Amino acid sequence: MNYPKGLIKGNVKAGEPLERHTSFKIGGPAALWAEPKDIAELKKIIKFSRKNRIRTFIVGGGTNILASDRGFKGIVLHLGSPFFKNITMRGTTVMVGAGYSVPALVRLCCDKGLSGLESLIGIPGTVGGAVYMNAGGWYSPLYKNIGDYIISLKVMDYEGNIKILKRGDIKLGYRRSNLSPYIILAAALGLGREDSSALTSRCSKFLKMKREKQVLDMPSAGCVFKNPDNSQFTTGQMIDMLGLKGARMGGAEISRRHANFIINKKGASCNDVLKLIGLISKKVMKNYKIPLELEIKII
Repeated sequence: MNYPKGLIKGNVKAGEPLERHTSFKIGGPAALWAEPKDIAELKKIIKFSRKNRIRTFIVGGGTNILASDRGFKGIVLHLGSPFFKNITMRGTTVMVGAGYSVPALVRLCCDKGLSGLESLIGIPGTVGGAVYMNAGGWYSPLYKNIGDYIISLKVMDYEGNIKILKRGDIKLGYRRSNLSPYIILAAALGLGREDSSALTSRCSKFLKMKREKQVLDMPSAGCVFKNPDNSQFTTGQMIDMLGLKGARMGGAEISRRHANFIINKKGASCNDVLKLIGLISKKVMKNYKIPLELEIKII
């Protein structure tokens, strides 16, 4: 890639292994890894990539991504500078940068007596990724979705234009949104008021429940598949009933704790994970006549 040196002052690396930047610990080299320092530098990269017809992909915490063993032939952008991690609180409104950690945001809000986000405590990654995927519980009334609290979003389109999207402009569903034409820069969230000790206690309970049911101590990308509509069973329950827990391909394994998690047991490749995804999809279709939809993003 003919990338001009000095285009931005932020961190730029050629051939950066994506396994260093994904929770799966899988992925070959990105042609270019770039961390713009601010909006002006982000705009420069976006305009450069558009002019030269170079693919771009935004990575936040890399927590729902399966990166190809061959890597990514384009520019991978990471909004990890302090500029994109800025946070301000005015009353019950929180303006938070896309690069801010979701667990850190939840804990800070609890400390400040701002309620609503407690059930997101076990979700890794950054605010930008959480908003883009509308992270949360969806099917369970116990678990909220981050989209429930969005007032507005500051975004950049892929021509470098900055826009403010009001809540009415934003369409959110189960692990989906209409935000693909944009790079999320910051979110304004409207929260409630509650005693901080009660919120901290609630966070601890949510985290305990997630630790008991989910795999938080092994490399993974969280739930691999979305739960299907109009099914009496979750995807995890179907995989479990099919006896696939513990099934292994190379270094990848279907978790014995939560069947909708595939873990990187030891040196797994993208291909290992894809084989398990194929196995699960085929078995579920054969036995339940349900086509599964991926929740993780494959690049």
